[in-house]
Amino acid sequence: MQDTGKPLPLTGNEASATQPRPGVALGITESEIRRLVVAFYGEACEDAQIGPIFRRVVHDWDAHYDTLTDFWSAMVLGTKRYSGRPAASHMPLDLTRADYERWSALWSAVAVRELGEVKAEPFVDMGTKMAQSMSRWLPRR
Repeated sequence: MQDTGKPLPLTGNEASATQPRPGVALGITESEIRRLVVAFYGEACEDAQIGPIFRRVVHDWDAHYDTLTDFWSAMVLGTKRYSGRPAASHMPLDLTRADYERWSALWSAVAVRELGEVKAEPFVDMGTKMAQSMSRWLPRR
């Protein structure tokens, strides 16, 4: 192949690895991500539908906040701090589609309230996609 001096187009994982994450362009900070995570779980724990799930499953809230801050930082800012498997960790919880829908609605509302509509957008978009993806395999209840 002749070298034209032009870089070859990136495909697959190479392309996504080099593309900036949406939160970088929006100026989202780590402290904003942490604030969102803490605010969300504060409300989620009080929610009549999903609160009992969190109160039953999460025993170390500081560690949970750290993990979720790392997760959202990786998703929105492209940091590499999170390496878990979200779907696998949620499978044993016996969640319903309605639980994921409630999580998504509450997550979106808290994100907009805490960050404003513009900065909340990547969190809302990714949260909605995750909830839909993780609930696809569930039976309707």
